[in-house]
Amino acid sequence: MLTSTVYLIIISFLSVAVIDLWQRIAHRLGGSAPTDWGIIGRWLLMIFSHRIIVNTQLQETDAYPNERTIGWIFHYLVGGAYVIVYFILWKICGLISTTIWDGFVFGAISVLVPWFFFMPAIGAGILARKTPNPTFVCISAFITHSIFGVSIALLLKAM
Repeated sequence: MLTSTVYLIIISFLSVAVIDLWQRIAHRLGGSAPTDWGIIGRWLLMIFSHRIIVNTQLQETDAYPNERTIGWIFHYLVGGAYVIVYFILWKICGLISTTIWDGFVFGAISVLVPWFFFMPAIGAGILARKTPNPTFVCISAFITHSIFGVSIALLLKAM
């Protein structure tokens, strides 16, 4: 029998894989390109090498070796952190359940992190206002995070 920890690791991997798949499908259907995890890796490496958290020039900064791999690993670790938060809110606090609605709400709330932290940190501005189409970027992030929240809920329900 698998332990809760192993289940949470599997659920983390699967729920993040769901949003990665969603981004590729959305891109094929005419949406924006999937997230460039190399930029996120570059952002992390800039934090460690230059102690710069908000980097408005990140796109113009030279690439680091292995930045894409580092970005992908970070992406899955952050996804795992969201799964742990959901699990705690569900099993320990009893604040949410594993319904589609609660998953949607959790995902919808979780989009506040990229809107108000990650987008500004990588130079895209709050609510992606420094991108060519901020509304589209924000709606895409909202949909992606909502799908992520629903996938977490449904996978935890199956646990």
